Amino acid sequence: MARIRHERLSLRSAGAAHPRWDAARGAGMDLGRAWWSSLLAASAWVLANLRAARRVAASTGTGFRELLIALSAYGAYSLVRGVFGGTLLEGRDNAADLVGAEKALGLYVEGDMQRFFVDHSLGMPFWNAFYVVSQVVVLPLTLFLVYRYRRPAYAFVRNMAIVSWSAGLVVYALLPVAPPRLLASGFTDTVSSQTFFDLDSDLIRAFYNPVAAMPSLHVGMAPVVAWALIKLTPWVWTRALGWAYPVLVAVCIVVTGNHYVLDIAGGLAVVLPAAALAAWIVRARPDVAVTADPAPPAHAHAERAGT
Repeated sequence: MARIRHERLSLRSAGAAHPRWDAARGAGMDLGRAWWSSLLAASAWVLANLRAARRVAASTGTGFRELLIALSAYGAYSLVRGVFGGTLLEGRDNAADLVGAEKALGLYVEGDMQRFFVDHSLGMPFWNAFYVVSQVVVLPLTLFLVYRYRRPAYAFVRNMAIVSWSAGLVVYALLPVAPPRLLASGFTDTVSSQTFFDLDSDLIRAFYNPVAAMPSLHVGMAPVVAWALIKLTPWVWTRALGWAYPVLVAVCIVVTGNHYVLDIAGGLAVVLPAAALAAWIVRARPDVAVTADPAPPAHAHAERAGT
């Protein structure tokens, strides 16, 4: 047995020393080195382009460029609605699951809140108008004013809005959720019934996704406005309004029957990481600041084309 084992080992040693084996091993090592070199080169290319993309994202361009960015963001929203937008039946099914989760957590208070505000006439005309104005007027106006008067901070504000918006679109594509007002659960569509703004009309539905309750982009965009008011304005009352603004938006979306309590959490879940990412992006350019100084620098109004 010892001789057989010795002969086998001798054969293996002889085979290992065979020229073909050496050639194959050498080819394998060359292939491994080539693969590793390619991986390093690809990683370097990705990092270089990531740095370049970060510098571009940290810049502020001409008004025309910034307008194109805003229109592209809305175009992406429309694309998601048209290609991935779920049906009302799907939205109601997912909404039922969301309501079940809220009941299990003891958070299902939307119906009671709406009835309390309506029955006691707690400013429903204001809440109805605010629901529309906050997203259609206040947010675009905030971006415009920051661009016009606080240009160094614009890249941060814009990126926070874009990242929040984009994260919301991903959820809308994967999980359409109908708002409370579209459920047969005793909710009232106060915006449509008490204002000229009919959310269920064909005209209005052409511009928004009716099954996009989770996350609430009203809440996702509210910190964008709040940050601008708190950090970029010199008056006490505007800064106080900035602190109150997200709370007002949260109350508004619930009492008008357009969102659930968990939609508020969803909105915060997209905007807080978006703010951190936006702050990281603007650090790529030393001339871009996230500043609390309400006084703009001398070049704040200069156009920076091509940056």
